[in-house]
Amino acid sequence: MPYLKKLTLKYLTLVATIGYMFFGSHAFANIPKTNTPISNKSLIANTLKPYYPHDNKKLHCQSVIVDSHSYGVFSNSDNKAGYCVEIDRQVMVDTDRGKRLYILVTGDIKFGEHDDGLIDVNDALFYPGLVGMFVLKPNGNDWEVESASPIMSAGPQGMGLRDWKLMRFAPNTWGFVNEDGYEYLGYTETRLVILTPNGQNIIKSTISNSNYSAYTDLCNDAIKQVCDDIKAKLQPIDTSKVVDGFYPLRFTVNGRKDNKVYKNSRYRFYYKKGKGYQIPASYPIGSES
Repeated sequence: MPYLKKLTLKYLTLVATIGYMFFGSHAFANIPKTNTPISNKSLIANTLKPYYPHDNKKLHCQSVIVDSHSYGVFSNSDNKAGYCVEIDRQVMVDTDRGKRLYILVTGDIKFGEHDDGLIDVNDALFYPGLVGMFVLKPNGNDWEVESASPIMSAGPQGMGLRDWKLMRFAPNTWGFVNEDGYEYLGYTETRLVILTPNGQNIIKSTISNSNYSAYTDLCNDAIKQVCDDIKAKLQPIDTSKVVDGFYPLRFTVNGRKDNKVYKNSRYRFYYKKGKGYQIPASYPIGSES
């Protein structure tokens, strides 16, 4: 498991804050601007409580205990982690089926060191943060869950990503977007995380959008190799074409990767039903590319 340094944490904090630099502020032109007046506390206490059932009175938070192997944590053990959760975004949108409330929940590892069977919170850096997404529909004077995936992974060192944005990815479907990333032994990678509803569940699509290897042996002058320094920017979504129910995504790539230079190279990502956005075979960014 990569050991994330303290310096990495500072970098990744900036990633979530300035992520628009990588995929372009103009790409968010179709983000709904209005939040609903519904109380976050009442939503968690009522509609979302079955998904995050524990009331941690010591930390004054609604919480959930997650098995380390249940959502792709870097461990094969039976360890568990206690996450405090909160609503990061809630946005009301109008669809052809009526109003829908999109909710993004984020969670940090906050407890465990004194509870039998739970990890020591000092080991949280080996775990991802928690993210959950819900789509609610009206049910009389209340709300009911239409789509939900309450426990997914996003964020470094046991901390959930904040400041998610809601974008329209299909004529009648929206999704949450953020930027995640890591640094290991001088190699940095960031990736776009896209969460979209798929029937009763949520699909998580991940698209690497930058590689940087300036602090690794790849940049050693003695072996005369060129550093990787490449970025992709998400372009404004073209709503004139729909594939498998979703708009294709367009990225423009600039920089260097594996001694090859890219200048305004264009790539399209198409949605595959039940699978999310697919990475083109020729796309150059990513640790396995």
